[in-house]
Amino acid sequence: MSSPARRRFVMGICFCFTAALAGTLGQSGCGGGAESGEDGGGMDGGGGTSASGGSTSASGGSTSASGGSTSSSGGSTGASGGKPGSGGVSASGGKPGSGGVSASGGKPGSGGVAAGGMTGSGGVASGGVTGSGGSTGGAPATGGVPGSGGAGGGAGGDTGIVAAGVRWFGRVDLTTDPQHPRFAWSGTGFVARFMGTSLSASLNNGATTTLFKPVVDGVPQAVISASAGQSTYMLATALSSGVHTVELYKQTEGAQGNSQLMGLTVGGGGALMTPPGPSGKLIEVIGDSITCGYGTLGKLGDSDCYPTESHWDTYAAVAARSLGAELSTIATSGQGAYRNYGGDMMNTMPMVYGRTLTGSATPAWDFSVAPQAVVINLGTNDISNNKGDPGMPFRDAYQGLTQTIRAKYPNALIVCIIGPLLSGSDLDTIRGHITAVVSARKAAGDSNIEFFDQIQPQTSDKAACQYHPDPAENQIMADLLAAELKTRLHW
Repeated sequence: MSSPARRRFVMGICFCFTAALAGTLGQSGCGGGAESGEDGGGMDGGGGTSASGGSTSASGGSTSASGGSTSSSGGSTGASGGKPGSGGVSASGGKPGSGGVSASGGKPGSGGVAAGGMTGSGGVASGGVTGSGGSTGGAPATGGVPGSGGAGGGAGGDTGIVAAGVRWFGRVDLTTDPQHPRFAWSGTGFVARFMGTSLSASLNNGATTTLFKPVVDGVPQAVISASAGQSTYMLATALSSGVHTVELYKQTEGAQGNSQLMGLTVGGGGALMTPPGPSGKLIEVIGDSITCGYGTLGKLGDSDCYPTESHWDTYAAVAARSLGAELSTIATSGQGAYRNYGGDMMNTMPMVYGRTLTGSATPAWDFSVAPQAVVINLGTNDISNNKGDPGMPFRDAYQGLTQTIRAKYPNALIVCIIGPLLSGSDLDTIRGHITAVVSARKAAGDSNIEFFDQIQPQTSDKAACQYHPDPAENQIMADLLAAELKTRLHW
């Protein structure tokens, strides 16, 4: 698409929202028209109108499961991060990530030993015990939920991060309240295995509306819309008697508020079992609203994109599922490497990357679960909204982030990409900066980093809410990224 056409395509995008985390994120104002890139507002900044989290209809509703055994989370201690404060929130986004993140890699460390299972810092090893009794490292749930063992936050070794009787995807806070883990980033969640006919979850949510994607026995279900405060939601019901698995992924991004698992209830006289282990393939993706899935399921004219946010449908989630990998997403709408959509430089990605929870600096994430690949999708907000070339400060911030990633994950492949909302001179400018960063890293001896420059500017027929990529555009990106990762990682 030519640059003039591209400018007409994205002109006039405006996005406003009020962050749900009082004291950490303020109101964002409308961000005017963007020549290219993400729309409006910012995570910080006063002014503007607030955009409510929206409400898509939830399957299952909020009825509690009858019968069964209630699992009080087994709990394990561990490091977990905090959450970002203000920062520019932007439009572009996607949808809840597939597969979520898991704890692939690593060896079980010392820590709590699950009765009948393996030692594993951060959780119960696969093959651990179910039934009464539980395990050291956490209180067993009624019906025999294995407790999580050991300390170490993200550490999960070969078993992943196991706490409260489930295995977690992505970053989870096991420090503040080990019995009731907290989670925030897009696509975070858990997988449970149980013997029974239904499963419900008691969740405590900070956002006015928080969207969750349940997957029952491998089949995606309708989105659940959860209200603020503590309520019980049916995740799976009317199942045949036997062993089942349920996954639950957070669709609403972390800047809108934290979620907390207060307990699980198994129906049909059953009980939780040791959760399935990780796939052994883990991707971490770092980005902005495109990576969050902001407005991915919405329409171009929608004024509020949070009700149609879907990390499940983002390029990263789709790519991960196609590769049989799990996904850990660190992304916030409007965020940049050097400056955010609104032009502010508060809580940019390098500043919040070490957090466990999006809106809080503590507890910090311990990076003990290592991915095989890290994908960076930043730069759109640094230049969009007619801000012009961010110059060397952007290059320095981006390079600093790559150095941090390399220090945390010495063996991971780092893949730098640019989302489809930039075109023309803006795209050329950011492409030049990222190319220079990758070249500098290679010259410094880092041969496991690349700039994957195959994602093209999206066409007008693939624009969802506030011009964010729709599922079709996300599929195009996912296919390209998956093919590259498959080749580079021999997956």
